[in-house]
Amino acid sequence: MIHCIEELLIGLLELGVLNACGSNPSHQNTRRKGCVAKYGHKWFRTRTGLVDNLCPKYNEQYTWEVFDPSMVLTVAVFDNFLIGEKGTNGNKDLKIGKVCSIRISTLEMGRVYTHSYPLLVLHPTGVKKMGELHLAIRFTCVSFVNMMYSYSKPLLPKMHYVRPFSVIKQDMLRHQAVNIAAMRPGRAEPPLRKEVVEYMSDVDLHLWSMRRSKANFFRLMTVFSGLFAAGKWFGDICMWKNPITTVLVHVLYLIIDAFIWLNQQPSYSYMNSDSIKQYFTFGET
Repeated sequence: MIHCIEELLIGLLELGVLNACGSNPSHQNTRRKGCVAKYGHKWFRTRTGLVDNLCPKYNEQYTWEVFDPSMVLTVAVFDNFLIGEKGTNGNKDLKIGKVCSIRISTLEMGRVYTHSYPLLVLHPTGVKKMGELHLAIRFTCVSFVNMMYSYSKPLLPKMHYVRPFSVIKQDMLRHQAVNIAAMRPGRAEPPLRKEVVEYMSDVDLHLWSMRRSKANFFRLMTVFSGLFAAGKWFGDICMWKNPITTVLVHVLYLIIDAFIWLNQQPSYSYMNSDSIKQYFTFGET
C-alpha cells in the first residue's frame, strides 16, 4: 500500500532484443556476445553461448513497470569470458559497445520503435563503432493522469535543493551505490560481473578526461569564433594588411565624424521633449 502511494504506475516499457551484427570480424571475442539491459534498479541479460557467426540472434523480450518518465534505458553488449577460453583480459568481461541511453520521456505512447542502434565504445583514440544492435521498444501508458502528475513533481527530493551534497560526498555515494548494485547481480547464475555494472552505471563519467576537455574547448572556440574573427579583422585594419579595406574604413569614420549631428539631433529632440513632458506632468501633480 505504501508502494502505491509513493510511486504511481505510469505505464509499461517493453524491450525486444533481436540481434547484434556488424562487429569487426578481426575481433576475436565476438563469438560470445551477450546483451545486458538496465532500467532503474532492474537488470536483465540475454543468453550467451558460443556461436559460429558474427550476428547472433537473441529474440528475447523484457517488460518493465514505469514509475518515472525521466528514467533512461541502457543496453550494452559484452563478451562473456565465463564461456570458452580466457582472453588477454583475464577473467573480466570485455565491453564491446553500449547503446546511448534511451530516455522514456522521448518515446511516443503506443508506438513501436524498431531500429538498429550503433554500439559505441570509448577508446584512447576516440569513440569507435563496434557494430549495431537491433532493438524493438514500445512504451504503453496505463494512466495519463499519473503521468501528468509525475511531470509536476521535482526531479530530486526537496532536501537535495535545501542542503545539496558536495562533490566529494557525491563521489563516495556513487561508488557505494555501485558496490551495492553489483552485489545482487553478482550472486545470480550466471553472475553479472562488477565491471559490467560499473560500465552500465557510468561510474567514471564525472572523472576528468582529456577528450572531454578538448571537446569543451572546441565548443567554446565555436561560440566565440565571431568575436575572434572581428578582433582579427580589426587588427588587420590597424596593420594595413589590406590597404583598400583600411582606406574604406577611415573614409567611413570621417563621414560619421563630419555628419555626427545627423545622429545627435534626433536624440537631443527626444531628450528635450521628454524633459518638457516631465516638467508639465510634475507641475500638474
